[in-house]
Amino acid sequence: MDDDRATVHAGPWVSLPLRATIPTYLARRIEQTPNVEVLLNTEVRRMHGDTHLRSVELLNKKTGEARTLQTPALFSFIGAAPRTDWLPPEIEKDAKGFIRTGPAARSARWTAGRDPYLLETSRPGVLAAGDVRSGSIKRVASAVGEGAMAVAFVHQYLKEM
Repeated sequence: MDDDRATVHAGPWVSLPLRATIPTYLARRIEQTPNVEVLLNTEVRRMHGDTHLRSVELLNKKTGEARTLQTPALFSFIGAAPRTDWLPPEIEKDAKGFIRTGPAARSARWTAGRDPYLLETSRPGVLAAGDVRSGSIKRVASAVGEGAMAVAFVHQYLKEM
């Protein structure tokens, strides 16, 4: 399967970049499910409905083919690319670019006389929360909870100063 953007549908459908940002086992399960059609290079153009979704207009960006899919639901997976290239080298990342936090952030660069807080990066006082963290659950509810935790860790860090 190519790493191009794909639209996958099985009744209700899902849009995701296969293999580029999801675990290989999940991409394989999607590809091997008989009632799932994978549409590469496809994007949502319009959604139609009154009190609920009725159909989705799709456009293949390579071929220009447009089609309308009758569906009562839509799930969009926007990917899990960390977008951390802008960070300085003092903020350590894993091989995929996700930020190391907590015990995984303790390295030769760690300068504090204590262990890193759970959401603290390799630079003391710099926290990361949500999907950008290495090993995070990659769910909205988890990210919101981690954001709330980060506030508590900021207060804890400021008490040390």
